[in-house]
Amino acid sequence: MGSSIRPTGLDNATAALRYWERRQEVVANNLANVNTDGFKGERAFARLLDGNVPVVDAITDLSTGAISATGNPLDVALSGDGFFVVQTPKGERLTRGGTLSIDEDRRIVDPNGNPMLGADAVPVGAKQILIDSQGRVRADGKDIGRLRIETVAPGTRLQHEGGSQFSTTAGRIEADMTKTKVRQGALEGSNVSSLESMVDMIAVQRAYGAVQKSIASLDTVRGMAASELGKL
Repeated sequence: MGSSIRPTGLDNATAALRYWERRQEVVANNLANVNTDGFKGERAFARLLDGNVPVVDAITDLSTGAISATGNPLDVALSGDGFFVVQTPKGERLTRGGTLSIDEDRRIVDPNGNPMLGADAVPVGAKQILIDSQGRVRADGKDIGRLRIETVAPGTRLQHEGGSQFSTTAGRIEADMTKTKVRQGALEGSNVSSLESMVDMIAVQRAYGAVQKSIASLDTVRGMAASELGKL
């Protein structure tokens, strides 16, 4: 049941201030990760709660970033809707970051040292690692597994966990490898435009300043009204 209390001008201004604060956090995080491989930008928006004061929400832009060739055999990029799966101290996580390496235990790991799931350890002395479009990994011609590539149902909310990692409480499904491809020797860049984000940041700061002024004006009016109504 909706509330029968209508928001005041000060309530609306305060809600607007929270909205612009959240927008600023989102844009700042996008800008901080403009050069993070596989990073997906967020977009903040407002929605009405019970038809009264708007609340702030955010959604992840899952569009593919620009893919560029690196020539490094341990760099991999995904085209399509899939995600690599890594094992982190907090559990399995999804990622689009493809800057890989081999750790001291011969595991294929991400930049944070998290093992890429699906592939076995690389044999000692292996000189050539090949990763095909389906994610199958071969070391000197020996099959050592297939990188796990999964996705989520359309509309599923993904939670950013720093950089290019995501988590979700919803179920995951194996990616359709007729639509998702792995490209060895390439990296997917961030899908954030630094220019657009800078313009957005300027707009957010101006709007935030305007709301602050409106709150100051409303507070002044309320003070004047209170003092005048108290007079005989």
